[in-house]
Amino acid sequence: MIREITRPPKIALCRNCHGTGAVPGDEPGETHVCLQCEGSGRVTVSCEMTLDIRPYKPIRKDKPRII
Repeated sequence: MIREITRPPKIALCRNCHGTGAVPGDEPGETHVCLQCEGSGRVTVSCEMTLDIRPYKPIRKDKPRII
């Protein structure tokens, strides 16, 4: 059975800048605008998944193994 799942978009903190909208630059005290959230500190997250669900069928062996 194949199942399609879609999660609605939600707003989350940007993981790149930790919600500040700025990332550290090369020089001490220098900051740049975060490219992932474009300085807002927030991003929209959504998800689409395809699940392939099958029954588990173990491999049967004719003779038990003796150790």
